[in-house]
Amino acid sequence: MDYYFQNREPQSVENSKVEYNSSADIVSYLSSTTFASLENILSKPTLLAIAEMGFTKMTEIQAKCIEPLLQGRDVLASAKTGSGKTLAFLVPAVELLVKLEWKARNGTGVIVISPTRELSMQTYGVLSEILEKHSALTHGLIMGGANRQTEAQKLAKGVSFLVATPGRLLDHLQNTDDFTVKNLKCLIIDEADRILDIGFEIEMQQILRLLPKKRQTMFFSATQTPK
Repeated sequence: MDYYFQNREPQSVENSKVEYNSSADIVSYLSSTTFASLENILSKPTLLAIAEMGFTKMTEIQAKCIEPLLQGRDVLASAKTGSGKTLAFLVPAVELLVKLEWKARNGTGVIVISPTRELSMQTYGVLSEILEKHSALTHGLIMGGANRQTEAQKLAKGVSFLVATPGRLLDHLQNTDDFTVKNLKCLIIDEADRILDIGFEIEMQQILRLLPKKRQTMFFSATQTPK
């Protein structure tokens, strides 16, 4: 597997990218690196949340990606479901908002795009466990089949960290006036290959046009995709 690192200023997407590729299963993913080794760069509430979730050692993707992401770099990673990639992107994204002392009035600072309702709910569940220790950060879930009006009302109040399916996200970007994304700092695209496989390529192109270009980008996929 190859890794490419370049220096750049945080939250610029032009020049720095980490590439990660692995097809190992969850057992071989476990590394010798512990989350405790990050005590000088992760906030205490995040470390406490991780410990309460029962995690001590990082998986390989977490060990390879978390520190570069904390430095503000972009990532392109290919790893199977179950590899620990959810924490690999959620932990740095949460820490980004913590460092910025993000408030609901700032609008949405991080968006995670998931291909399906099921995966978006799973991601939201993990995020909720982390954010139990960060009461100042609001979070929300928007997805097809849910009550759109209720979602819009919550977005209008300010959702710091948002998990979304592509179609519903595009709907709110186009039609919910008080949905503020102008200050977006990080976009995470999870299982990007599945997003394209189930026919959301056009929606994704529209979403990317509507979001700020100056941001950190995390791109995770189960397989490498030419798209």
